Amino acid sequence: MTPLRVVRRRRTGLLAALAAVLFLLGLLGWEPRDDAWLLSVGGRPLDVRGAASVVWTNVWRDCAGVQRLDRAGRGHSGTASSAEEQLAAHPAVEALRAFSPPDSHSARVLRLDAWSETALSSQDPKRSAPTWWVLQAAFDSLEPVVVLVRQAPGGAEVVPEGVWSGTTRPWEPAWRIRRFLEQRVPKAPTELLACLDPVPVFAQPPRPI
Repeated sequence: MTPLRVVRRRRTGLLAALAAVLFLLGLLGWEPRDDAWLLSVGGRPLDVRGAASVVWTNVWRDCAGVQRLDRAGRGHSGTASSAEEQLAAHPAVEALRAFSPPDSHSARVLRLDAWSETALSSQDPKRSAPTWWVLQAAFDSLEPVVVLVRQAPGGAEVVPEGVWSGTTRPWEPAWRIRRFLEQRVPKAPTELLACLDPVPVFAQPPRPI
């Protein structure tokens, strides 16, 4: 027979463990926001679904066909970007600066990802499919943006439906912006959007008004 003091000690331990579990559960909850749910931990919203989606996407994505330029002058592989790559990106940058003048004239490109595909054709073997860019930029008087730009017959042009503006908080930036662009511009290359890595500015609090 188990001594009474041992039974009491076990009961006390079980009650303490139960109280701890109930306390932790009281800190957790689900909060509906926009078109998805956030996990609330002690009143702080966390985008668990978004974070999991980013991890999964980063595992299977293939960025070999995506060229990256950023303010540090580094490519996807970490090597210095060539002058030729920067020149190729110039039309996309100019398209952004001309998109919403005069405020857009101050655009400072923080990161640029470019994607292109050579479409082989029996009639014209050298014909190239449209080129797409994703630009991340900041302005003097506008919220930071992520913008899709495509090569059109008349030159590079901003896709009006593919413009994300401002912070993503409390959402995970990469998941939220990738999903937004996928839904708004379904013709955009999957590889390009999967390799979009937002710079930290999109996870910061909104600008004070």
